[in-house]
Amino acid sequence: MWLFRRNILYSANLLIGLALAGCTLKPLYKSGSEPADFLQNIELDAPKDPDSYVLYNRLVERLNGGQGARYLLSVTPRKSESRAGIAEDGRAQRKIVTGFADYRIVQIADGSEVQSGSVKAFTGYAQSGSNVAILAASNDAYDRLMIQLADKILDTLILIQPHTQTQP
Repeated sequence: MWLFRRNILYSANLLIGLALAGCTLKPLYKSGSEPADFLQNIELDAPKDPDSYVLYNRLVERLNGGQGARYLLSVTPRKSESRAGIAEDGRAQRKIVTGFADYRIVQIADGSEVQSGSVKAFTGYAQSGSNVAILAASNDAYDRLMIQLADKILDTLILIQPHTQTQP
C-alpha cells in the first residue's frame, strides 16, 4: 500500500514538472521585454508635497520615461492616521497610518486617459518612547507607506500594460 502511494506521488511530481517545463516564463523587467518597454515610456508628473517626493523617487527607480515618453503618470497620495492599542489612561500605544494613491495615466500625444485608479496600503508605528523616537517612527512609517503605494502602482501598471499596448 505504501509503495502504491509513493508511486502516485512520484507520478504526480513528474507530471507537474513536465507541465512547468513547457511554461515560457520571462523576466518581467528584462530590457527589451514588453513590460520594461512600457515602463520606459512613462513620464512622471512633478511631486506636489513632501510625501509625494518619497513616492516619486520610488517610481523613478523603475520608470525611465524621458524624451519621447508616450504616457504621463499623475499620482495624488492621501493619508489618514488612527489610534490603536489604547492604554487604560486613554493614550494610544500605536498609530495606524492608512494611505491611498489616486493615479491617472494619459497619453501625452492627445491627452486621452488610458487608465486611472486608486491603491491602498497601511502601516503603523509605536507611540512609546521619547518625543524624538516617536517622531522618527512616524517619519519612517510615512516613508514606508509611500514606498508601498508606489510598489502597488507599479504592479497595477504592469497588469494594465497589455491593454495600453493595443490602443492606437
